[in-house]
Amino acid sequence: MNFDQPNLIVENIFTNEEIEQIYGHINNTSEDDQQLVEIFSQKAYHSWLPLNIVAKLTAAAQSTTDTRLVLRELSFARYAKFSEDLPVQLVPHTDQGFREPRLTFDVQLKSNRDWAIVVEGTDYVLKDNQALTFSGTHQVHWREKTEFLGDDFMDMIFAHFSEADCVANVLGDFTPGVKPDAEHDIIMEVKQKHWTKIYNESK
Repeated sequence: MNFDQPNLIVENIFTNEEIEQIYGHINNTSEDDQQLVEIFSQKAYHSWLPLNIVAKLTAAAQSTTDTRLVLRELSFARYAKFSEDLPVQLVPHTDQGFREPRLTFDVQLKSNRDWAIVVEGTDYVLKDNQALTFSGTHQVHWREKTEFLGDDFMDMIFAHFSEADCVANVLGDFTPGVKPDAEHDIIMEVKQKHWTKIYNESK
């Protein structure tokens, strides 16, 4: 089971009141639960969202598949020009840290610019309050090359679901920094090298 369903854009994830609730929650996140990921110029907020928001996300993701889902990881992130030395970027990758197939549900909460998500060569440009489904564990994904100006920003919610009855470590053993030996990781490494070459050659 690897969530090989079509990638979909889902509309109108939250109400205006729910969006205000999310920002109220994020704005009260302690500094200990905030992380500036310099390689992406992304500020991540590692704080589980309120239960009604989790339920809304789960229902929206569940509407795209007959497989019963459980939300496993959840985070909020803001992409912005936090420093002139930090390029805003997201290079081709898969979500290797997850060791069972995942359905990724990427929600664009608010933004003042477009920035396409690319999933194995197909561009998806989200508008505010839309989400994209894909399998982060099985599909190489990235963002198109771009340049953020001083006031540009994009706020995202990353929700990662797995099958409710999933088996832990079904994709095989994985050790970061070590040459892959699990069949899944070998296949993903070949795919990632292919798309990275295309990404590097793009303007």
